[in-house]
Amino acid sequence: MESSTRNRNALVKAVTPLLAAEPLVVCAYLFGSVARGDAGPRSDVDIAVLTSNDVKPGLLSPLTRLKLDLEDALGQRVDLIHLNHAPPDLVHRVLRDGLLLIDKEPNRRISFEVQARNEYWDLLPILKEYRRAQGNP
Repeated sequence: MESSTRNRNALVKAVTPLLAAEPLVVCAYLFGSVARGDAGPRSDVDIAVLTSNDVKPGLLSPLTRLKLDLEDALGQRVDLIHLNHAPPDLVHRVLRDGLLLIDKEPNRRISFEVQARNEYWDLLPILKEYRRAQGNP
């Protein structure tokens, strides 16, 4: 566990300046296996970002460039999630389990978190019914 904590701390130190330098990023979270400390040798790095405005996806997107910069800095695959467009259950997992890396606009982040949590809790009965119908409790 100490080794995974050391690795996570080194990763946080490497990515934080890149995330902070991107003007569109309001806040960013590390989540998934690396954040939990149970990443394997083939694990990717899961990072979620909230942006200040709507960023169109595509090869020339600032988020595509950021993803490539993060991968270059870490030397491993990064799964960069745009929270502005992520499904409510994924946003919930990021907020529940994630480690906040940067927070440039706390008021905007808190407003997003409150709205996202409310949306998730409103949707939860439907998600439970869907999962039950799919055979996943």
